[in-house]
Amino acid sequence: MRILLTGGGTGGHVSPAVAVIARLRERSAAEGWPLVLCYVGSRDGVERRLIGELGVPYAAVATGKLRRYFSWRTPLDLARIPAGVAE
Repeated sequence: MRILLTGGGTGGHVSPAVAVIARLRERSAAEGWPLVLCYVGSRDGVERRLIGELGVPYAAVATGKLRRYFSWRTPLDLARIPAGVAE
């Protein structure tokens, strides 16, 4: 079974994925089916470290943040969103 997981930005998005990975590994070992995992996340988010500690292959894509307040970084982030979709 091949499974692609994604999410990121905060630990609140990554913690459930960590639990899912642990459970999938338990079931695959108990039931004898092969398991291949891959995680897609941001280049700089906390998920890269957390998922890396689990030994799951990690693919980074460009990400942007849609802020609800004024920031000079918003135009840059708006450009990263389509780039991440394309990746």
